[in-house]
Amino acid sequence: MNSSILKLKFGGLALLFSAATAFAVPIDINPTNSVPANNGQATVTTWLNGLITTYNGANNPDLPSPATLSFDSNDDPAMPGYPANTGTAIAMPMGTYEYLVLKWGGGFRPGAFGAYYIGGMTGTWTFNSPNNRDLSGYRLYDAPTTPPPSVPDGGTGVMLLGAALGALGLIRRWV
Repeated sequence: MNSSILKLKFGGLALLFSAATAFAVPIDINPTNSVPANNGQATVTTWLNGLITTYNGANNPDLPSPATLSFDSNDDPAMPGYPANTGTAIAMPMGTYEYLVLKWGGGFRPGAFGAYYIGGMTGTWTFNSPNNRDLSGYRLYDAPTTPPPSVPDGGTGVMLLGAALGALGLIRRWV
């Protein structure tokens, strides 16, 4: 067999099994724009964990849970490296926390809440107010870092093994 055809076949096989790099963006885990009963830390943490449970029930892979409060801009607005509670947009640095909860507005009128999974992200992301009100606070949450129990891969390993054995058979036949 012509060596250029063999190279083309192996190049196509390598392209078929190569992995593409995905671009990470914050995952909105509050797409229905639900609002917790109040803005208390325990209430918002319970609300966030409920959103995570709902998300994990409908999506795979699961997001880490339960979330535990690490920082509240209402308690410590001067955290180094993080912005103040001002304006209708906020640019948040990523890389340390798993979840971000934003609250815009409030007072006598209902506010709007955003909840995002930001684990493993880098860079800075800008979040805009959904109700054109100023940001009134944000909270950052951590989650357990222990990996979930392993699950059988569903046949991917068998498929790759079969492809490798098939490639070996092709090499052996023409070499």
